Amino acid sequence: AFDEFTVENGATHVVPGSHRWPLDRLPAADQATLQAVMPAGSLLLYLGTAYHGGGANRSERPRMALVNTYSLGWLRQEENMALSVPRALAEGLPKQIRDLMGYRPHGLVGWYPGAEG
Repeated sequence: AFDEFTVENGATHVVPGSHRWPLDRLPAADQATLQAVMPAGSLLLYLGTAYHGGGANRSERPRMALVNTYSLGWLRQEENMALSVPRALAEGLPKQIRDLMGYRPHGLVGWYPGAEG
């Protein structure tokens, strides 16, 4: 968190235990959540399978945070970096970064015509 996360500025809500739910279960409209109220400089960790979301920011200022995600090479990630980052831009990045972005197949998983590796 770059800024303090408060109830007023919409600190992230997490549905406890939802990372263990069956894939077809959705939270109820009145589902209990925990709100990640924390000082600036804090870190909130949760599995991506946990239901979570930002609250309404009722303050006069934005709530700034850094969201960092990582997926193993054989897992489908939330954003397909090999498609969302233009190849011309990616070619200027170090090979290790391109590999992490999905420009390298993981075995036969993720292969596409023109893939390195």
